Order: sequence, then C-alpha cells, then structure tokens
Amino acid sequence: DSDTADRWIDVLDQLTAEDMPPEDEKQPEAAERLRMIDWINEKLRDADQGDAYRKKLLAPEYGNWVSHEKLFSGEIDTPPYSPSRLWRYSPEVFEQQGFGNATRSPYTYVTPDKAIRDYSAMSSADQSTVQMILINAEQFFEEREKKGEFKEFANDKTTPNEEALDRTVVNEFRRIVGREPTIGDKEKYLAFLKQSIGTGGNMDGLKTMVKAMFLKPEAIYRMEFGLGEVDEHGRRHLSPEEIVQALAYALTDVSPDKSKTLWKAYQDDGLNTKEDVARIVRELLGEDPGSWSRPARPRIMRFFEQYFGFDKAEDVFKDNDRKRKEAIPQWNTQLLIHDAQQLINHILHEDKDVIAELLTTNKYFVAHPGDNEYAREFYEERFAIVTEPGFVESEVATKKKQLEDKRKRVKFTQEYWDTQVAKARKEAEKKVSHYRLAKEQGIKRHPEFPFTNKSRGIADLIYIAPYNLPESGRGDVQKWDWPVEQPFELPADQRSGILTHPAWLAAFSFNDGNDPIHRGIWVREKLLAGKLNDVPPDVDAKVPIDPHKTLRERMDILRAERCWNCHHKINPLGETFEMYDDWGRFRTHVYFDEEGKLFHERGSRFEQLLKQGKLEARPINATGAIAGSGDPTVDGEVENAIEMLHRIGRSDIARQSFIRHLFRYFMGRNEMLSDSQTLINAEKAYLEHGGSFKELVVSLLSSDSFLYRR
Repeated sequence: DSDTADRWIDVLDQLTAEDMPPEDEKQPEAAERLRMIDWINEKLRDADQGDAYRKKLLAPEYGNWVSHEKLFSGEIDTPPYSPSRLWRYSPEVFEQQGFGNATRSPYTYVTPDKAIRDYSAMSSADQSTVQMILINAEQFFEEREKKGEFKEFANDKTTPNEEALDRTVVNEFRRIVGREPTIGDKEKYLAFLKQSIGTGGNMDGLKTMVKAMFLKPEAIYRMEFGLGEVDEHGRRHLSPEEIVQALAYALTDVSPDKSKTLWKAYQDDGLNTKEDVARIVRELLGEDPGSWSRPARPRIMRFFEQYFGFDKAEDVFKDNDRKRKEAIPQWNTQLLIHDAQQLINHILHEDKDVIAELLTTNKYFVAHPGDNEYAREFYEERFAIVTEPGFVESEVATKKKQLEDKRKRVKFTQEYWDTQVAKARKEAEKKVSHYRLAKEQGIKRHPEFPFTNKSRGIADLIYIAPYNLPESGRGDVQKWDWPVEQPFELPADQRSGILTHPAWLAAFSFNDGNDPIHRGIWVREKLLAGKLNDVPPDVDAKVPIDPHKTLRERMDILRAERCWNCHHKINPLGETFEMYDDWGRFRTHVYFDEEGKLFHERGSRFEQLLKQGKLEARPINATGAIAGSGDPTVDGEVENAIEMLHRIGRSDIARQSFIRHLFRYFMGRNEMLSDSQTLINAEKAYLEHGGSFKELVVSLLSSDSFLYRR
C-alpha cells in the first residue's frame, strides 16, 4: 500500500546512494546490493506504486542512479533503444530560426544550469509556451507586413488567385516548419487559408494560417517515433527523414538543409543504415570547425560547458571592493571562459586521450586566439607596424583625419584639436617605447587582438592574475613574456586540466570565497559516477562565519554524524581545491593579522605587513581522499587537487562517467540498463582509437540507442 511503499522508497534511496548500511557496518557485495535494489523496484511495480519516484529518476540529476556496475559489466544483452518521443526545440534552435524581431524564445530549460540541460522528457509546450509562440507569430507577421511582403493580400476587395495562394502556403510552411510540405500538408493549409480569408478578410486570414503553422507540432517538437522498419525485437528504426533531423540537432542548432554534407546524404538516400550514419557523422566531424564566434558544430562545445559548468563563472558576483583589496586589477570572466574554450578546442583537435588530457594537462591558453598561425602572423605584422620609423606620425595623421570628420558634424575649439592630437602622439610614442623595451628584454609584447572571426578581441594582459601571472594593461610596461605559440606549460604542481582552470574554479565559488561542497559534488557525480541523496528539508546547509578560522576549519561542523553521512562523500574531494583562492589563484599559505583574523588583502600593503612581521602565514591544508572508484590504485588519501586529478583522470570510472554524460547529452535522457551495449561499444571505440572523442561521438550517434525507438 502507499504507506509501506513510501517506506520502501526510502530504503531504495539509501541503498542506491550506498548510505545504508552505515560505513562502520558490514557491507554487502555490490551484486547483493543490486539484487536488493532490483527486487524492491520489481515489487513496487507489481504493487502499482512508486510512479512519482520513477518519474523523478528521469531528471538529469538522477542519471547516476542507474547502476554503473551493471551498465559496464557486459551482463545485459537487451537490445538498446530510446522511447518514442516528442523532443521540444531548444532556446538555441529558436535563436537560429530567423523569425526577425520575434526574438523572445518561447522555450526555456527547467533543468539545472550546471548540468546537461536539453532533456526530452523535461520539456513540454505548456500554456505559457503556446502564448509566447503566438506573440512571436504576431510580431513575425507584422514585421513582414510592414516590409510589404504580403502585397497580394493587402486589398480585401480582391482575393489572391489560386497560384498566389498555393505559393504562399508553400513558402510559409517551408519557413516556419522547416521542410517542404507534402501534398496533404499543402491541401490542408490551402483549404484553411481560403476558409480564414472568407471569415476575416485577406490579411487576417493569412495571419490566422501563419499562426496555425507556428502551432503545428512539427514547428515546436522534433518528432522521433521510429517510422522506419520494425525489427525482430519490436524496435522501430528511425526513418531517413527522422535521422537527418536527429543528426542535425545533435551537432548544430539549425535544420538539416543548412548542412551540405548532411542534406546531400539524405537526398542521395544515404541515411538508412548504422554504417551510413557512422560515415556521415565522421565526415561532419572532419569538416572545418568554424570560428570562435561561429562554430560549425556549436553543440560540441556546449556539451563541455554543460558538463564542466565553467561557463557559469560569469554568474558568480564578485565585489569590486574585494577586487581592489585582493589585487585583481580586472575580473574578466568572459576572457577566462574563452581561454578554457581554446584549451578544449586544442585537445579536441589533437584528439588523443581526450578525457585524461582534459583532466590532467598543465598546458593552457592565455590571452590567445587559439590559432597559432594567425597569432604569429598578427604579432609579426603588429610588431613591424609599431616599430617602423613613421608609426607615430601615421597615428597622428589618423587622429587628425578623425577630427576633421568630426568637425563636419560638431563644432569644437582649436584647443580641443591640439589636445587630442597631442594625446594621440603621446600614446603612439608610448606604444613604440613599450614594444622596443619588450624586444630589449627578450619578451613578446601582446599585440592587442581585435574582434574578428579569428580572434575574440583581447586587448591586453590585465586580466591574467588568476593564473598567477603578472598582469599589465595596454598602457603599461609588460612584465610577462607572452607566448605567441600556445598552449604553453604552467607549473605542473599548480595546474591540472579544466578543474584547476580559473574559469572552473570561479564558476564553483561564492562571492566571498571557495565552494568546496559543490566542487566535491561535481567530482563525485561527474567523475566517479557517484549518487547523492537529496538534502533533507530541515537541514540548514550553511557554514558558520568566523573570521578567525579558515574555510576548512569552519566546515568541521559538517563532520557531525548526521551531516557526515553524505558529506564524507563530498568534502574530501572538494577540499583538495583549497590550494586555490576563489579567483582561481594557486596559493600555498593563508595569512592572519595580529588579531588572529584572516587577512585577504594582497598587493603593496600585504607585502609591507608581511615584511614587518605583522602577518602569520599558515600552510594551506588541501589534503583529501578518493573513495568509491572501484580501483584500489585510485582510491586513497591525496595531498591536493593535482594528485587527485592525476589519479582519477586516467581511471576507468572517470572515462566511463564522462561517456555516460555525453550519452545523456546526445540522447536527451538518462541511461537505461538496456543501453549497456551502447555504452560498452562507445568506450571500446574510444580506447581502440587512442582516446578519440570523434570516434566516441561517431559510436554514440550511430548506436541502436540513437537509431531505434520503441
């Protein structure tokens, strides 16, 4: 009954999260635990109980609750498939649909913003979605009406002829729904257009038909029912029409006809078999990746952003007063995120041992466009221009030309003219001086990259303090030998992949300090396939404030028995990142003033007090422990995050956990036990090709889980 079913669900939660039996009691073998979990689930289904519980497990935060051991054991031989579904378009797809000024997306995510977001079962077109779609349809229509696109419908006295009506239906259907209408579609909407014109007149009738097209399920959802052949297991293969759309939206945000390769394969009847799909995906992944601002396959980088969550660094507020006191001259999270993206792009381009490289490399991009050939050409050209004898006079001449153009529009005094010209001369002379000084010192002066398709507009090195590098503005003497060729090595005992990148560290921090709990949760769930129970509703999850203690010392309260049941899985992982501050800077010590309070300031005052002996330095405690990897060579105590990441980075559990999250991203759902063969084959393809991310993607997008429905 419902009362005992709720109790059994509590037991199921504890068993699945491995919180029961307690750590100090005798533990069951993994197989015993799984048998018990299966038995409870079976009895709940037999009793027609637990529907809400099973629905909860469809959410992305419960993806790990499917047994990792079973998924990769090889014992499951159920043929993989995905449930038939309507998969609502994403906000990113809407942005690319070209509806003019109707830019307010009717589609929003309801999934967590630091996880895989586009889940088919979590997104439906509710009332608010439909209302927003109708508003967009109205705006889209009115904008085009003002441009005179519907002149044939402007006069209510004369109904457009049959040819004009037919042409309008086809054009609007193609633009709104995204494909050519069938004969049935054309007949249906032509009849509806005529009826609407008869009721409301030409223009209102046309608007009514346009709104109806916007509300057509195909204009809102990706249709994945499996309209192809049925196999002996009752699985329905996706039809070529479904495959071409599924592949387009797996890698991009635009309809399949926007890809020459994909559209040609479809038109040539070349999207029927698993082999067809694998060949086309491999071809697509081998094409030009596009630019930093217009990637050809934007959903690839979006996966890494959603998996790692480093792109959320922008959302974490940092106080201006803290920036000044703690010697952060410019807190530019956009550039930190860009640097992280360039590192990922580089690792993907190399395509060797990708997962381990993402977690262990100490080679970074800093203030760089990512393209070494372009960077060198731009640097050499810039250096030659600035150091030419006529550079200063050329800059002055340019400023005079600008002032002459300005004087044609507004009046200003000769004094203003002289001041502006003198300022331009001074700045040009300073730039020449800085370039020459850099050459004398044997360092490369940063060339101030513009905003173009090849570079992001990185003006100077003032934002690089989080890397423990000496920053400088474009008007300052440069202190760091900026590498033209990147990535370059940072100290191996300070950096290890994306999780020690300032962008990731900032994303998993608070306004005023580190966030070891959520950092630990990330490692537990994303690298160790761990499962965590929900926080009890009566728990006040706050760490007490005490200026006389380090964050780690203040977190001792979480070692109380009730908290430690969960936090013993989290804190020993997250506390290893205490070797960094919340700006992402590596550190070896924390400092206390003469009152025994933590001293956070840096810069000249810090140096002065330290020299005077008024600050006490205490070594950072970044020790921690790994548990639950299933590998005795991985589990155990670690000195810090670097050691932890190097142990986990090449482990089976980290590789398999990564593959599970990539599966969820492409499939738009959590794994089922029947996906076991898909995951095993994906891991096999990755390993057999030297750790190739491309082959991993090919395997998943040509898998039975992707191509079959039931």
